[in-house]
Amino acid sequence: MKKKNSKWPDIISRKMEKYRKMMFEAERYIWAHPQTGFKEWIAHDYLRKKYSGLGFIPVEAGNIPGFFFDIDTGKDGPTTAIIAELDSIILSEHPESDPETGAVHACGHNCQSAALLGVAAVLNDPEIIQELCGKIRIMAVPAEELIELGDRSAMKAAGILKSISGKREFMRRGFFDGVDLAMMIHTDTGSNHNLRIAPGTNGIIAKRVTCYGSQNKSGAYPAGGVNALSAMHVATTAINALREVFPEDCLIRNASVITEAGTTPQYIPGKVVIESNVRACDYRVLKDINEKINRAYTAGALAVGAEVEIEDLEMYIPEKDCDCPDFQNVAYEVGCDLFGEENVIFDRSRKIRNRGGTDMGNVGAVMPVIQPFTTGISGTGHAVDCQVTYPEYAVFDPAVVQASIACVLLENNGQRAKEIVDDYKPLFSSIAEYLAAMDHICTLKRPLTYDGNNAKISAE
Repeated sequence: MKKKNSKWPDIISRKMEKYRKMMFEAERYIWAHPQTGFKEWIAHDYLRKKYSGLGFIPVEAGNIPGFFFDIDTGKDGPTTAIIAELDSIILSEHPESDPETGAVHACGHNCQSAALLGVAAVLNDPEIIQELCGKIRIMAVPAEELIELGDRSAMKAAGILKSISGKREFMRRGFFDGVDLAMMIHTDTGSNHNLRIAPGTNGIIAKRVTCYGSQNKSGAYPAGGVNALSAMHVATTAINALREVFPEDCLIRNASVITEAGTTPQYIPGKVVIESNVRACDYRVLKDINEKINRAYTAGALAVGAEVEIEDLEMYIPEKDCDCPDFQNVAYEVGCDLFGEENVIFDRSRKIRNRGGTDMGNVGAVMPVIQPFTTGISGTGHAVDCQVTYPEYAVFDPAVVQASIACVLLENNGQRAKEIVDDYKPLFSSIAEYLAAMDHICTLKRPLTYDGNNAKISAE
């Protein structure tokens, strides 16, 4: 029999049994009450009451859902955050989506939230705390999914938000202050015990582009007018022309939808709104590609004499830029102890990357992070056939894995955690530096001004 890497997985597995029913009930409750980002008040209230019942006092965000609290060992040492996301997606075609809103947890975040209950309960066990140092920060975070950009932009305008993603907003509110490293586990497809340690995801810049033309020019008599839709057709053509110069190994994507394009063919479209995601697996490449795409939107507007507003609403840092093999090795050791080496998938080549994106990369821009995957979902994530089929693997397993990792990190005076933090080279030296960089990128830009027929393009 192969020697175990650590005693903790067996101890945590045994102690976690006490909370199995509580976690499974939480998963079903949150699944049945899906809400999208910054609206997750049902899950927030449910979980807050559950944590209060376990003896914790959550620090709430206040005007948005979400909270955190610390499990303090009473000994100096690193602070490790363990995170779960609260929000659902919108997929009205899903058979179990909310009939009014179309919301459904086909993203698996309900499993994260349920598992975190067990993590907190187990790590608060006196027999475990006495062998650890530092703090464990339990954090329920809103709004990971980049959807409903118009609603979130309105929340920014109203002063409720300064960032439209949950983790950056929490960083701005100080909820990550004092945290040294962070982790979470996402659900994945599969019907057996399995842990997949992925080398990272794409980064994303979420955009909202508004083009203004002539608001009251008849479709029968358009002469002298400015067609905003034509401007965006030109912009789309320009973006397509850029594709041949995109770096081939950076997984670049640009997906757009037109959410507004006039109301009747009796008038030429005077206002067009486009929502878009620009993706790449490298931070600097993502910035560069986004700037090129912004120029294409500007060129389209300039071609027909339209005005354009480009709002880069949010940037998710590519997890490639946050790669932390030392931290991943801890997850690998725990996974091998729990499930056997044959059931742990670990791409050490760092070549197979997820084309999706997550704001966990934003946290990784300033501290070591990991986000492995466990199984338990059938169908396809974010699709109409997505279901939590195996709660044992989707809820119980990630609870055991995360609690075990925390114990490995914080035992022996936090030696493993300290080594990971000391060796990590973040993109930004502090949360303040990161936020300043994002504030520069995520702004509203008006690149064109007109003086009669003369156009001026701003330097930005």
